[in-house]
Amino acid sequence: MRKIGCLVRWVLFTLNILVAIGFLISAYSPYISPVSHPLWACAGLFFPFLFLANLLFIFVWVCIKWQYAFFPLLVLVAGWSSIWNYCPLGSEEKPEGGEVIKLLTYNTQDIALTKEYDKQEGNPVLNYLRDSDADIICLQEFNPSAKVKQKEIDRALACYPYHVRVKGEGPGRLACYSRYPILSAETIDYKTESNASILYRLKFGNDTLVLINNHLESNKLDAHDKTVYNDILKSPREKNIKNGGKHLFHKIAKVVAVRAPQADSVAQAIAVNRTRYMLVCGDFNDSPISYAHRVVGQGLNDVYRKAGRGPGFTYYENRFYFRIDHIFASDAFRILGCKIDRSINASDHYPVWCLLEKTK
Repeated sequence: MRKIGCLVRWVLFTLNILVAIGFLISAYSPYISPVSHPLWACAGLFFPFLFLANLLFIFVWVCIKWQYAFFPLLVLVAGWSSIWNYCPLGSEEKPEGGEVIKLLTYNTQDIALTKEYDKQEGNPVLNYLRDSDADIICLQEFNPSAKVKQKEIDRALACYPYHVRVKGEGPGRLACYSRYPILSAETIDYKTESNASILYRLKFGNDTLVLINNHLESNKLDAHDKTVYNDILKSPREKNIKNGGKHLFHKIAKVVAVRAPQADSVAQAIAVNRTRYMLVCGDFNDSPISYAHRVVGQGLNDVYRKAGRGPGFTYYENRFYFRIDHIFASDAFRILGCKIDRSINASDHYPVWCLLEKTK
């Protein structure tokens, strides 16, 4: 009986070591170059599963041999920064007398092009933006169509005296609507098929605010890919997981390798145009455990990490649940709050907004 117990512990500890290695690779995958090692750089996709597996081992060891529980516990401590990035327990702050601004970022999926709505009530995306009371709005996939004319957009957002719309290729139109004067707008140069990043300079009282609106390379998962993914979820047989998982993983890895140089270009633009008041936001098409998130956010504060709570998924369609829309702010802003707004489901993304207090 004792031999069986030893064998069980040995098997469990071996599995624990393998899970621990996987977790640490996943936690530190943002430091792996997607250009050189695209598959390894995608390890962050498995982070939540490996995190839960390590938690499970803690409970298993507490029940079997409590001293062994220190091993998975130390592993989690080693990956703590990534745990907090993925699932923060931030808190809201109260303003201290400075100017408070509301920034909103939203991938509108061509202004609710695929959604049915009552035309008498108006377009739900435009209604939401009009009623948001945001001081600055950054939009991705904001394309007029036969369903939503430019005149309707202008009428709905007439409360914003300043705006810049930049038309990218395909669905890649970005827009910025602001209550602050927009002094200039320039496209950040990088290789892309249909995406873009725009750097704006806004008059911010007596200061200049640098704002970057991003829509980094999309993952390009088509209807077939989404069917493959849902087949894995519905019927997680070995064949489905092996073939379907391999197909999806390699497809995402190819795009991650494209997105990395784009993130590098945005990071360089941040460094070159560094100013006291700086905001970076948009659809990164990458999770908080990714190269793009780490590189772009260097020297800035992830607003959701500071003030959000929980995983906070911003993309939710076809059973894909990820936080791929992010906001970063420079130290000159006190982060008062951040919300992923689930009150509207007119797009495949939820809007994200934050309250920031300007410090002197």
